[in-house]
Amino acid sequence: MSIPSDGYHFTLHERMRYLSSGTKYDSCNQSAVCHAFGPDGRCIQLYKTLLTNYCAGECTYCPNRCHRDVRRVSLSPEEIVKITWGFYRKNAIEGLFLSSGIIGDPETTTEKQLHVARLLRSQGFNGYIHLRLMPGTPLHLLQEVAGVANKFGVNAETTGSVNYSEICPNFDYKKDVLQRLNWTCKLIRKQRKLHRYDRKTIGANDTQFVVGALDEPDRDIVNTVHDFMEKYQLRRPYFMSFDPVPDTPLENGSTSPKWREQRLYQVSYLLKDYGLDSCHIDQIYNDDGFLLNDDPKLELARVNPEMFPVEINSADYSSLLRVPGIGPISASRILRSRRPICGEDELARMGVVIGRARPFIKIGGSGQANLIQFAGGCT
Repeated sequence: MSIPSDGYHFTLHERMRYLSSGTKYDSCNQSAVCHAFGPDGRCIQLYKTLLTNYCAGECTYCPNRCHRDVRRVSLSPEEIVKITWGFYRKNAIEGLFLSSGIIGDPETTTEKQLHVARLLRSQGFNGYIHLRLMPGTPLHLLQEVAGVANKFGVNAETTGSVNYSEICPNFDYKKDVLQRLNWTCKLIRKQRKLHRYDRKTIGANDTQFVVGALDEPDRDIVNTVHDFMEKYQLRRPYFMSFDPVPDTPLENGSTSPKWREQRLYQVSYLLKDYGLDSCHIDQIYNDDGFLLNDDPKLELARVNPEMFPVEINSADYSSLLRVPGIGPISASRILRSRRPICGEDELARMGVVIGRARPFIKIGGSGQANLIQFAGGCT
């Protein structure tokens, strides 16, 4: 395939549209402004774009892979800075999510991303900056990224070296991905220790998995996520459902259902925010190691009837968190009150979803007549 022209003959809005849709496998959906979660867990809006959809990579699932015949366009760093400021001043966004195709090599690509971030900071931009970096990014550039970005990381894409070599043949899983996740973890820890960064301004490690491109079961993905949380302080993994792209090696693959992505997100919250381990999730896979299309927290409650009903007025934090309809915020509110709670109205005001929690709780000794009776049909 011949090298295309730089694409600057397209209008700015055309290039913005192409490069926003080109981030299909970078955390957000295909629009210029997307929703994401900041390091404090709050949902925020970001301007999301690639620097360019030129790419030297040969990832087998990606619409921007180098051998694919696709319209190639770029935005200059100055254009991205101007667009970001425009959205920011209109209160349409709180920051920037910036990824890119591989411009020659990871070092060159990261330097260009850094240029955008430095320009914004030099102009007084105090918004959120999230950089999705390339596998193989050098340590000295990661150190510089840590000084200007709130969140950054490298996509793992899958669960191990063999699978990774199949879908991302240009890179080595252990050296180019896991080593970078380890470096990022240490850099963030150092930033917080030396400079006392507020956790709301600098996040934890960041990565993403493409779900369904290969045959790996959900059990493998969940075990990998839990491992990354333990080793690399991964805070929020991202999941992106595989959708086959014409003129790619995986064009004849099957589309992964969106609900699978949703269930993996829910499990990741259970691992990080609810104190569960991957071994707990082993109880709810099917025989092939896949999650069912149901709320995993509800599934866990159904297969552990001996843990319920939970007495609201005496339960500890971990017991409250196991109840469907009770999350970390509402559980904390219940514990802080620690006066006798007399009815469902009080729990609802604390944020408890009563319709989900009712079969699994008692209030002052009173609850549903028979847990087993309700466990099979909760909503």
